[in-house]
Amino acid sequence: MPGECRALCWELRMVVNLASARGCKSFTKHMWYRPSLGRKVGAVRFDQAIGRREWPKGVYLFTDADRATSGQRGFMSILWEEMSARPDAFRVLNHPVRHLGRFDLLRSLYEDGTNDFNVHRLNELGDGMRYPVFLRAENQHIGSYTPLLGSQGEVEVWAARLAGNGIDLSSTIAVEFLDTTCDDGLYRKYGAFRVGGRIVPRHLLIGREWEMKVGTNSAGASHRAEEFAYLCENPHAEEVMRVFGKAGLEYGRIDYSLKDGRIQVWEINDNPQINSSINKYWKGRFRRALYFLKGLEAAVDAVGEGIEPGPPVTIDLGGHRVWGALCNP
Repeated sequence: MPGECRALCWELRMVVNLASARGCKSFTKHMWYRPSLGRKVGAVRFDQAIGRREWPKGVYLFTDADRATSGQRGFMSILWEEMSARPDAFRVLNHPVRHLGRFDLLRSLYEDGTNDFNVHRLNELGDGMRYPVFLRAENQHIGSYTPLLGSQGEVEVWAARLAGNGIDLSSTIAVEFLDTTCDDGLYRKYGAFRVGGRIVPRHLLIGREWEMKVGTNSAGASHRAEEFAYLCENPHAEEVMRVFGKAGLEYGRIDYSLKDGRIQVWEINDNPQINSSINKYWKGRFRRALYFLKGLEAAVDAVGEGIEPGPPVTIDLGGHRVWGALCNP
C-alpha cells in the first residue's frame, strides 16, 4: 500500500483528499500550523486510487473535478457510490460530477437574484452584456486574464490575443464587473469554507484593487480587528450555506463580497489551499490563520462522528476496473 495511505489506516476520523497530482497538497501543505489536524489528513492522487482495494475509514473529499479527466471522474463516481453505501466507515463530501461548475453557478445565481452581475460565454457577445467585463478561465483558479474591458471590440481584441497565446476560448468566460467598494473606498473579499454541515470563515481580504489574491491593507490594526470579527461572528453563514447547496458541494471555499448588504459570489473552489507559507501573512494574520484551522478541525471531526476505529475496508470494484485504463496521472 503506498505511503500516502499506510500511515492513515488506523486514524479515527481522518480526512483524505482525493485530487490530481497537482492538487494533492492543497489540504496537506503547511499542516505544521495545526499538528493535531495534520496527523489526521492525507491525500491520494486519482491515478493512485485505481486498483486500490483497501481504504482506511474516515472522511473523503472528492475534489479537483476541474483537473480530472472524464475517465477519472467516472471512476471517482463509482468509488463515491461504494463509499456512500457504507456510512459506518466513510463520510464522502462532493460527488465527482453532480455539482455546478463556475459558469453554471454564476449564471444560476444571477438568474435567482443572488448576484447582481451576469456571466457570458464568448459566443454570447451582444447587446445583453453589461460592460465593463473581464475574461477568465471557466475551470481554473488563476484570476483574470485581462484588465477591465469596456466594449465588445475590446473583448474581441483580447480574445484574439489570448487565442494566439494558446488559451482555449471555449473555456474562457466573460464576467461582468460589479463595483463592491465600501464607503472607505476599499474592496473587501470574504472567503469561507464549507465542511459538511458547517461554515468556517477563512479570511477577509481588504485592498484597493478590484481583484485581490492578498489583502494589501490587511496590516492595519482596524482591518486586523475587522477580519478577526468576521472569523468569530461568521455573519453570512446561512446565505453561504444556501449557495453551497445550490452548487451541490459539501466541501470547498467560497469567495464573495457584499453589495448593499447582500452577498455577491465570485466562485467556489472545490480544492482550495488551506494554508499559505508563513512569510505570506501580514503581521498579525498568522494568529487568525491558527484560529481558522481550529474551526476547520472541529468541522472535520464533526463530519467524522460515528465512524469507529478499525482496520481498512475492502472495496472491490471488480468489473469497474475498466475505468483504470482511462485514468491518467
